[in-house]
Amino acid sequence: MKIYLIRHGETDFNRRGIVQGGGVDSDLNTLGQQQAAAFFDHYQDVAFDAIYASPLKRTHQTLKPWIENRGHKLNIEPELTELSWGVLEGKVPTEEETKDFHRLKMDWEAGKLDRAVEGGESPNECWKRLTLVLERLKNRHRGDTILVCSHGRTSRVLLSMLAGKGLHDMERFNHKNTGLNILTLDINDQFETLLVNCTKHLEALDTHEN
Repeated sequence: MKIYLIRHGETDFNRRGIVQGGGVDSDLNTLGQQQAAAFFDHYQDVAFDAIYASPLKRTHQTLKPWIENRGHKLNIEPELTELSWGVLEGKVPTEEETKDFHRLKMDWEAGKLDRAVEGGESPNECWKRLTLVLERLKNRHRGDTILVCSHGRTSRVLLSMLAGKGLHDMERFNHKNTGLNILTLDINDQFETLLVNCTKHLEALDTHEN
């Protein structure tokens, strides 16, 4: 099995630096739609056997070109949703909340992976649910190539574990909107990371923005 894992396109919340988590169901902005189109244009010749998304519409909108132009069915997996950021979701954080957020990430880097924002989800909880969807995908798609659209923090959790780095090291896995990661499943039922956060398809957009 080969997995093409991408983050959704940009939303206005992303642009403003406001966390959305699993509780804010936002739309792609104009740039996000352009990023989705650019990803499709660059990879449209890849013969995907199936495509998957989280329950949030920003992932659905990112995969829309594949549905409209390649006739794919969109498969929704609840466990692919973004990590819950609890009380921080959808609002401009206060100065104290920003400090708490950075302290939390430092705790994660120190291995305190059961910690979470008030009302939110810890990295260990996120990884536990991701193992469920990984097992389903492995059982369904041995030998297949699939496209999965998820979220920034969820992707960091997934990549850090599958790359054998551990959740404490997840900050090293950057995740630009529609950045592509490619993973393969070997004969020993272990994942190998072939590509991380590739944004080659966005070069024309980045040049235009600058």
